[in-house]
Amino acid sequence: MRYSLLVVMVLAGCREPGLTGSSGRVHLEPRTLDFGMAYVGQDADATLTIRNDGLSPMPLQWNSLQEPFFIDGLPTVAPSGETRFEVHFRPSEAARYTASVALSVDGVWTQTDLMGLSQPMPQCPQPVSCHQAAFDLATGTCVETQLPDGTGCDAHTACLTDSVCQAGRCVGQAVTCDDDNACTVDVCNAVNGCEHLPAPPCPGDGSCQVGVCDPHAGCGLKPADDGTACGPIQTCDQAQVCISGECALRDPPDGFVCAQASPCQAEGRCLGSSCERGPATTLNESWSFDSASTGNPVLNQPPQQLHDFVLEPSGAMSLFGFFQTAPQLRVNTEHPAQAEGPSRRCMLWNNRLICADYPAAVNGKVSALDLATGATLWTFDLRTARPDYLTVASTLFLGRLAVQGSDRLAALFEAYPKTNNPNASTNCRSYFLVVLDASGSMVSAQPLTDPVLDVCNHPHPYGFGADSVGNLFVSFSPTIGMPAPLVPGSPTTVMSFTRDGVFRWKFTDQSLRGGELAVATGLLYPENSAVAIMASTGQTAFALAEPFGRLVVTRERSVPAPNVGDRALKGYEAGTESIRWVHPLGPDQSFWSDQIRLASWQTRTGERTVALTFVRDDGVAGSLPSMMLEAIDTRDGSEAFSCPVAMGYRTEPQLMEVTEGTLALMEGSDSCGKCDPPFAASSAAFHTFRLPLISAAREPWLGTFGGPGHDHREEVLFTAPLLGQ
Repeated sequence: MRYSLLVVMVLAGCREPGLTGSSGRVHLEPRTLDFGMAYVGQDADATLTIRNDGLSPMPLQWNSLQEPFFIDGLPTVAPSGETRFEVHFRPSEAARYTASVALSVDGVWTQTDLMGLSQPMPQCPQPVSCHQAAFDLATGTCVETQLPDGTGCDAHTACLTDSVCQAGRCVGQAVTCDDDNACTVDVCNAVNGCEHLPAPPCPGDGSCQVGVCDPHAGCGLKPADDGTACGPIQTCDQAQVCISGECALRDPPDGFVCAQASPCQAEGRCLGSSCERGPATTLNESWSFDSASTGNPVLNQPPQQLHDFVLEPSGAMSLFGFFQTAPQLRVNTEHPAQAEGPSRRCMLWNNRLICADYPAAVNGKVSALDLATGATLWTFDLRTARPDYLTVASTLFLGRLAVQGSDRLAALFEAYPKTNNPNASTNCRSYFLVVLDASGSMVSAQPLTDPVLDVCNHPHPYGFGADSVGNLFVSFSPTIGMPAPLVPGSPTTVMSFTRDGVFRWKFTDQSLRGGELAVATGLLYPENSAVAIMASTGQTAFALAEPFGRLVVTRERSVPAPNVGDRALKGYEAGTESIRWVHPLGPDQSFWSDQIRLASWQTRTGERTVALTFVRDDGVAGSLPSMMLEAIDTRDGSEAFSCPVAMGYRTEPQLMEVTEGTLALMEGSDSCGKCDPPFAASSAAFHTFRLPLISAAREPWLGTFGGPGHDHREEVLFTAPLLGQ
């Protein structure tokens, strides 16, 4: 900031014949010089003027000038007329300064009082990778510029080497993970580096040629073992079995496997004309915990508010509440742990627990926690990274999280717009979309602007998810229920962004009520809609006769979730509105939960993808209804198995996850489950069951939460090519 103020100094005049008091004709002007505000370390300049009203030059004597005011090359003589020179204000620290500059002619002094205020140079927001930010004095704003192409950078991923800046993005050479084994899927995790996972089973011909994998040649075929079932005729008198790679009709011998083993029933084997098989056994809890039993009424201590969980692939279970109870880590193991304080919500990412607004004492943060100890591994604080956002928003907190990849995490922050109106409605909201890398560093940050967000009806991101390549999808809808948990209304606007946060497209449906988004094989399935949306363009793909609910999707089928009380389930050709099967329940049965998950069932002839859900059986008069775990083959809708479930319960199953040999569920919450946050302020009960022969499915969309971890992301490794990409 530079000032050009006229300061006049009148110096003692010349001594003309008959002229006295000439020193009074030299003046220093102006009498007060205010430099205003200057930033620490920067110069502010102003001009002083010495005015000599006499005809002769006058010698000058000056006082000593105090810092941070400086004058370079003070004149020692004032000629007749005006002499201008500059005074510099150069503060080294923030303060208010005063001083004076004075001159004397024949012992007569004249002075100008100096004053100035200094403030620290404003800190610019933290720039993203391959950018730099600097404060521009001329405009009084922070200016962000790209670093030159070729500048070295840190991509914070184990999957790139030799990273340099290119067009404002940190790019590098992809690490080669090929292990020369055609029977593995070679992937790179941003934290762990190369991983070599078992490839999906090679397909057979559907009869007596089974798929095999050769590490060098890849998938091939070989004859199935003699005696392998190969057709629809499967009795103990006649069975279609493989003989030398061909399907033939035979009278099977005793001991022939006539029924596959399930998690609750052994194989059936032929004995004469009968298929002998023991009855299904009951699935009993391997672990349970009811948070409603905690607390102490005598001491007026309420029970713990726990109403969410994640399930690790190992079967370890962690529990959470909404801003109430600290995350309880691996509670069903020998070494449970607890985080330091409560959080908003948590999920799994890169073998870490990612928690929003953690610790809750300061909102606007997202932290990664060690699952074994609860120690914080890193924290991203939007207030620190982008202080400029606080000039337009207040009460900043984190709305939603979504995994985009092992090197990308989307965080959607929510805030009240800042206003001078003390009566402003808290139903007005602002949103900031931030993309983080695997170390919690900022890849991009932007305020979201759209007319739907300008309406003070508490617009809220009820849907948030990503596809297999990291494209992000967020749906905003107004809120019709306050306070939390929030109930979604209509209309709904869906926005899409790239994995780096670049806007792609927008879709608006005036009648669509907000809800979760499923993403699979190039399509979006909004929970409360019957219209599928193309993930590449936002255009309508097709429509069903009824809403999708929280459906599951395989490479071959899409299965809308049941409603409590429904008596049949439908399966559709994936990506179309064509019904492929209907699975009816028995006369005394109905679906007891809207929870549905995909799982892989290991049989003697290979893996089968099944849809797991819960059925209520009222067939025994005068007794409480029994609960069954129903497994439905997603290819044809047939019953794969049905297992009785024994546990104490207060409500129907409300959340469900499946991993390797473990089924976990939650029940007992007494608040809204399809609001946001789901089941908030309730104290639920949690249960796990051993589930042999069952593992996580190798399919695009395993369920509402994207499988274990609540990550809302389409499965990466085993998806078909994306439609419309």
